[in-house]
Amino acid sequence: MGQLEIKKNIGIGIIVGIIATAIGASIWILALSQTDFISTIENAYQQKHLGAILAAGALLNIACFFLFLKQQKIYQARGVIIATLLIAIFILIQKFG
Repeated sequence: MGQLEIKKNIGIGIIVGIIATAIGASIWILALSQTDFISTIENAYQQKHLGAILAAGALLNIACFFLFLKQQKIYQARGVIIATLLIAIFILIQKFG
């Protein structure tokens, strides 16, 4: 497998990880919030609770990671881990910044 192919597969994993987190966070908001979607995000950001919503959404990354491993797509699984780490860094910056 060439260097370009490896980078492409890691990129796919990163994109899948970010999309899975967005879907998970959206499901979390729609299921548990009593206000509309945008208001919930704005309020969560102002009150520094956005990290908790993103962390809950990132739980879908576990399923993506193990699905890629089961399919022997190691580099995509690595990309999901990278996306999860990037989201964790964002949460730390948002929480303490």
